Amino acid sequence: MKKVYVLLLFVALSGVTFGQGFIVEDFSSGMMPPAGWSIDGLPAQWSVSATNDAGGEVPEAKFTYVSGTYVTRLISYEMDLTGLTEVQLTFRHFYDDYTGTGPKAGVATRSHNGAWNIVWEISPTSNVGPEQIDLTINNSDVGESEFQICFYLDGNMYNIDYWYLDDILLLNQLNLDASMTSITTPTYINGPEDVTGQIMNIGITTITSFDIDWQVNNGPIQSTFIDGLSIDALDTYNFTCDQQISVPIGTYTLNVWINKVNGVKDDDQSGDSLSKPLIRVSNVIPKKPCYEEFTSSTCAPCANFNAGFVPWCFTNEDDITLIKYQMSWPAPGDPYYTEEGGVRRTFYGVNGVPNLFCNGSDVPTTMTAVQSSFNAAVLQPGLMDIVASHHLNGTEMSVDVAVLPFADFTGMMLQVIVFEYITTGNVMTNGETEFEHVMMKMMPDANGTTINLEDRVTFSWSDQEDLAGTNVEEWDDLGVIVFVQDPASKIIYQSVYSLEDATYNTEARLDELFVDGIAMAGFDPDVFNYDVEVSGGVLIPEITGDPMDPNATVIVVPAIEVPGTTTIDVFAEDLTAHSLYEIDLIFAVGQDEKSNEAMRVYPNPTTGTIYIMGAEHARVSLYSPSGTLVKFVEDFNGSSFNIPDVSNGVYMLRVERTNGTVIQKKIVVVK
Repeated sequence: MKKVYVLLLFVALSGVTFGQGFIVEDFSSGMMPPAGWSIDGLPAQWSVSATNDAGGEVPEAKFTYVSGTYVTRLISYEMDLTGLTEVQLTFRHFYDDYTGTGPKAGVATRSHNGAWNIVWEISPTSNVGPEQIDLTINNSDVGESEFQICFYLDGNMYNIDYWYLDDILLLNQLNLDASMTSITTPTYINGPEDVTGQIMNIGITTITSFDIDWQVNNGPIQSTFIDGLSIDALDTYNFTCDQQISVPIGTYTLNVWINKVNGVKDDDQSGDSLSKPLIRVSNVIPKKPCYEEFTSSTCAPCANFNAGFVPWCFTNEDDITLIKYQMSWPAPGDPYYTEEGGVRRTFYGVNGVPNLFCNGSDVPTTMTAVQSSFNAAVLQPGLMDIVASHHLNGTEMSVDVAVLPFADFTGMMLQVIVFEYITTGNVMTNGETEFEHVMMKMMPDANGTTINLEDRVTFSWSDQEDLAGTNVEEWDDLGVIVFVQDPASKIIYQSVYSLEDATYNTEARLDELFVDGIAMAGFDPDVFNYDVEVSGGVLIPEITGDPMDPNATVIVVPAIEVPGTTTIDVFAEDLTAHSLYEIDLIFAVGQDEKSNEAMRVYPNPTTGTIYIMGAEHARVSLYSPSGTLVKFVEDFNGSSFNIPDVSNGVYMLRVERTNGTVIQKKIVVVK
């Protein structure tokens, strides 16, 4: 989720002695125009887009081309700048050019609803940006009580593709002032995760150091000191904290704030902190990127783009899903346009073709951008699994879907879409002779089905629709795509193709159960509860299991203390059949629980940081394979143990606890 700058907004000013953010706009409200703003000319072409092409974070403002010569302005609310002689403006933008003769783009100011005065303007002959623009505005409008700015385009609007805007900040600078602009730590995590973000120097003085603090819920405060910097006014800096987040499965709030700047509190702390939700998921799987193209057989640029895009899709057909919506323009439009395609067009705010989306985010229609979108999408974790089967009986299509989520999701949209692999009956004027993955029917309709998902609880869905009267050409050439999308953010969390007349395995049992890598003696697949004794001073054992069916999903939720329970969910290939194994960790007979609390070390293997739970005030040592001491901590009083820059291999961790117990564990380093 995108976060706004948290600055104190002053609308009426008296003395100018404090930091004042007059405009702080990143379009995360989803409103276009934003509250208090207005649009003069072509309001339908402005939208909030689930993209970050301007170089900020999702979402951003987007202007989409239209045929004709016009002037359009995105106009701010009025501000009282009485007493000021200058203000600073910073914003991000990307100008996506079409022909090299696109409209001028610029920023202008006015006061008392008077004439507009240009303070920045470009006349692009090619793409511009993404870039950050920093301006000092000191014209006659500054100092007036009814001051406004606007972002404008002036010229032939068909010769631009898009103009993206983001992170608009208008302020009166203080001497020393930093602002938290974003927390970039992912919302969904599946293990230890870095705390990352960005700050901006919104003051005059160069920032040479700062302290960042963070906290999960009301837990301990972690601090990181970063120095050796030279962050000039209105520049940004991306930071990574020294410590990583490590939390059990659940939902949290991550709070991050600037503590000190150049060793002291800055002149205005109102913009120093941000918060965001943090969700530790139970599992992740590979994510299959979903591409949605809006196109038409009457669109010449569509044919040019598809000449590269279609072969690329065939090359990557095992790694993506694809659906195409034929549009009704340019006139007379594609014969296979349907009202359902129109609903989908409105959902995304599409005003021209070709237009492409990957996982709900806008992708420029160039093959370089397509490949970049794919490279980024495959790195995203899959937060749910989906299987589907469909059957065609005459003209009636029936579809069965099962969704297994790895976190809670509310208000999601399940989309089930019947498409035809190849069509030829909609040939028109753009030179294309066949069309791929053309949407025929959305089940039950274009709005999909609203669903709420619960972590590790399978959601099942079934429907059947009569396809008579649709544009189907060959009844043996139909496919079905299924995806789950957040209608608010537009993010598609997972997508799959349904399999025709598929039968999925229902085996949901384990074949073996392992304790610290050793098969459990006497394990029975049909017995679902076990006790494992933990001797005083030893580690919490690592419990794993192998499924009978290799296509089953196994999710292990480890115990975090002793006594405690490790659970293993096993979901069959059909995602519906399910077994739950519970392994209760208990102290060995005669052990004193209070003096022999178990210790947990994870992850193992590690890429450079391990977490040691239950070792407060212990002496911690790490030895190389040859027995050389690599690192030693006399009084360990944290959770993370950072391993120095060492080569891959097996190391020995030795923990001497205050109760006299000594624990040794092999640690595998893989970088």
